[in-house]
Amino acid sequence: MNEIIKKLKMKGFNIEGLNSLQIKKIEDFYKVNLPEDYKYFLKSMGLNGDAFMRGEDCFYDRIFELRNYATELLEEDRSNFKLKPTHFIFYNHQGYKFAFFDTADNNTDSSIYYYFEGDLIPSKRHESFLEKG
Repeated sequence: MNEIIKKLKMKGFNIEGLNSLQIKKIEDFYKVNLPEDYKYFLKSMGLNGDAFMRGEDCFYDRIFELRNYATELLEEDRSNFKLKPTHFIFYNHQGYKFAFFDTADNNTDSSIYYYFEGDLIPSKRHESFLEKG
């Protein structure tokens, strides 16, 4: 992630991270303990990615709405999959897909799952938040 942020800043992107109070607010709101690898993302660029990932719902200004978006998509799909209270949705793309990890794992390498409209169940896509690939 350091390499990505360094390259973005060199290209003039205004990358901004969250402070500890903002991260605590997220954890308190969702009643979870976020894994360290995701906190690293938040501290590095969780407030603003500038034009990088513009239009993607993954930054602080939308983070408190992401679970609602995911729940709505599951209901629209009539999926039998139910989000657990420990599932943390960190990404939504235009209402047809979302990504999450399970905070019950409570480690630095929480597996990443994606749900795509019409799939009816999520699929594991990455071993951790910071996995390259």
